[in-house]
Order: sequence, then structure tokens, then C-alpha cells
Amino acid sequence: MIRKPKEQPDSNRLIIEQHKGYYGSLGYRSVSVASGEGRSYVNYPGSAHEERDRKNLIAQSREFMRNNAIYKGMIDRMVDYIVGNGFELQLTGGSKTAIAKCEGLWRDFNRRPEIRGLLSGAMVAKMVLREILVAGDTAILKTTRGLIQHFEAEQIDSKTRSKDKSGALANGIVKDQFGKPLKFFLCPWRPTCVDVNAGKPIEAANVLYLTNPERPSQVRGVPACQASFPMLHRINDVCDSEAIAWQLLARIAISIEREQGDQLGYTESKEDPNKSADELEGNLATRLTELGYALIFNAKPGEKISGIERNIPGQNFSESIRTFLRLLGLPIGLPLELILLDWTKSNYSQSRAVLEQAFETFLGWQQLMEDFYYRPLFEWKLEQWKENKDIAAGAAFKAEWIKKTFPWIDPLKEAQAYATQVERAFTTHKRACKSLNLDQEEVVAQRGKEIQNAIEMVQAIEKETGVKVPWEYFAGIEPAKAAKPAGPDEADDDGRKKEKEIDQDE
Repeated sequence: MIRKPKEQPDSNRLIIEQHKGYYGSLGYRSVSVASGEGRSYVNYPGSAHEERDRKNLIAQSREFMRNNAIYKGMIDRMVDYIVGNGFELQLTGGSKTAIAKCEGLWRDFNRRPEIRGLLSGAMVAKMVLREILVAGDTAILKTTRGLIQHFEAEQIDSKTRSKDKSGALANGIVKDQFGKPLKFFLCPWRPTCVDVNAGKPIEAANVLYLTNPERPSQVRGVPACQASFPMLHRINDVCDSEAIAWQLLARIAISIEREQGDQLGYTESKEDPNKSADELEGNLATRLTELGYALIFNAKPGEKISGIERNIPGQNFSESIRTFLRLLGLPIGLPLELILLDWTKSNYSQSRAVLEQAFETFLGWQQLMEDFYYRPLFEWKLEQWKENKDIAAGAAFKAEWIKKTFPWIDPLKEAQAYATQVERAFTTHKRACKSLNLDQEEVVAQRGKEIQNAIEMVQAIEKETGVKVPWEYFAGIEPAKAAKPAGPDEADDDGRKKEKEIDQDE
């Protein structure tokens, strides 16, 4: 209730009265009520929360990746949209020969960049991003062999549980007074755990560390979807309960209500050889009733038989699950359509609006990958190539990373939009090709060969038949329409076309 103070009825001050225990719109009031009901909140720095809960959150996230198809699908979907087949390097600021050589060296390195030789550059980039999403951070060691070694979040650890002479902390990172990492303790895996005793301190300059902290006071990250973990458990519970309900329902065909039903049921059944009296309670728990294909029920007054409604459990199950899944993707900006891969209830405009909103989130992750993985990795390799004299020592390139762009929903409309953007110089042909997971250089080279073959084809036809045929037909291009000849009134004495002047008033 809102009222003016009785002692000052003419003042502009208002008094808001609320019931005890009521959580209104006023934040201070809600805190007071929570304190009165015994609820408490903590105000620790982010590092305190991360040290207490981070490892448990990572373990839970790993478990979801192993056994929860929804969670794994969400993470993999984000990786596909954000990284795709990897970022493509495009250099400027040098001669064509130097640029071609440097880009070639990068492609050679990126074919097998990790020290085991098992993964390509695109696969490593996907795994790096997946680790950030699943575990919150990850580390890449720049080895002396010129290759990289990928370490999981759990491997950044130390046996030290408090500050010692070296300044190592429980999270495996040595920091200065400002919180800047100086050293990383990287540990090998044992068969069942991380061997913290074998951890080696590595200078920060030799490590690419990618993290996703939620607060300025944090250094280590946490799983990106950790706020949705309770919702995942609820979805599992709902699905399990629905499955159990259907399993029970499948075993019940009809329901018979009659006088002395328990005694008659015991008489009409026989002992179940697969169950003992010690396993279940009740007279009928160890009994079995077998029925043929037909059932005859002789009813007495007051007795009835009814069939079981097959749609009783979860009449709103699908809608409930859709709502839960929509809430599930909120922390990472993933819409329901991407989680379920279901676009049946969306038209083109809705689908594009949803994807645009999701892609705004993806752009942030792409920037993280560029700033902390691709760019420093290329700069490290560039210095090595200069030392080995593969590249001139004074070469100064400007690197641009072509990332996976917005996905194509309607190919015709997207192609028309990209064509207009390229014509107006709002984007490049290379970016348009990248949006289709195509290499622009390969596309242009192949297109050139097709045009050349088409021209040779029409030359052969003209030589044999004397008929001139547009070469565009053989290259998949619409032939240009011939210009309409100018009329007598549209040409001057010299035969040149002149412009018509239009009277705007007419």
C-alpha cells in the first residue's frame, strides 16, 4: 500500500507499506526480508569462488559432455559456428612474393601444428575453443620444436596450497602484485588424476593462456554454461520421470474396480518364479497374472472396468521441455532453434533475427580466439621464420584473420545480399567465400579455368560452324544482353549518343 505520512499530509514524500515476507520491487526491501528469514549471501572476490568451486564445476561440465547429448550438442554447435574450419590468414604490407611465401609457411605449419601430429590447425582451434567453453580456460605451450602442446584446464595446477617462496598458488599460476601471470605450472596426467608433483613452472612468455573470467578479480575461468547446470539437472529429471511414467503405463492396459479385488486378484494369479517374498512387499508383489488375447469381465453392481488413458503422463511435456531448453541457452546466447536444430516454427525473418542475436555472442568468442590464440601464435612463428632466414628480417606484415561469417539461411536471398555488399564495397569477395566455407583463391583460380575453357569451346564451335555463340553459356554465367541501338532522336550528327534532359516539372 502507498500512502502519504499522516503527520505531514501536504508533503511529497510517499510511504510504501508491504506485508512481512513479501519480496517487492524494491531491492533494499528484498534484502531486508531475506535477512529476516535467515538467508545469507557472501561477498567474496572472484578468486575465492573459483578456488572453492572451479574444479567441481569443471568435473561436472566434463560429465555433461560425456553423458548429456543436449549439453554436448550446445557446445559443439557453438564451436562450429565460431571457429568452423579455422580462421584464414590474409597478409598485407609487403610484396606479393613475400606475402605468398609467408602465407605458404603458415599453411604448412597449420597442417600439423601440435607436437603429437594428430590434429590439423582447424582441429586444434576447435579443441582450444571447446576447452574454454567446457572448462573455462586452457593453455598452449610453445615448444622448442616449433610446435605447440595443448594442456587442459586441470593440468594447470600446483601441489602448493598456499603462498610459498616462489609465489605459487593453488590454481597453478604465479602472479605479480597486480595479478598478472608470470609462470604456469603445467602438470602431466596420471591414469586417473593430474600429477601435481610433476608440474613444471613455465614462463608466461612461452604459454598462450586463454581464459574466460567472469569477474575482474578472477584469473582462472569457469565453464561458460555453469549458470545453466541446475537447469540441465531439471531437464534430466523431467525426461527421466517422463520415461519412467511411459514404462509404467506400457505395462498397464486396463483398470478393474470390483469388490474384494485384492483377494480375487490373488486367487486368479500365480506365483512369480522370478521374484521372492524378500524382494518386494505386499501380497501381490510376487504374483503373476497372464491374460490371453481376449478378456471377459463379468461385472456385478458397483463394479466397473476402464481403459488407461495413454496420454496421461506429460500432456505438456514437449512445451515444458522447449521452455527449459530456451532458458538453458540464455547464459551463452544460444537460441532454442540452434539447440534443437528445429526451425519448423520459424520463418525466414524470425530465423535470421535469432541467428543475428546469437552471432553477436559468437563475435566475442571469435575475438578472443584471434587476440589470444591466432595472432600470438602467428607472431611466434614469424619470429622463428625470420631467425631461420625464411623471411626477411625487416619484413613487417599486417595480419588479418578471415573468420567464419554469418550463416546462410536462404541461399538466394543471402547471395543477392552479399552481391550487393561486394558491389558497394561493404565486404570483400574473400569474406563472401569464407561464409560458404570456400577458399577465395581456389574459387577464383577454378573460375578462371572455367572461363578459359568456355572461351576455347566457343572458338572451336565458331571455327567449325561459323556461328558465334556466347561463351557465358559454357561457364554458367548469364550472357550480357545486347544494348538497344540508339534512335535517330537519341544520337547527334557525329553518331554519339546524347543524354535526354527530363523536365522535372512535367
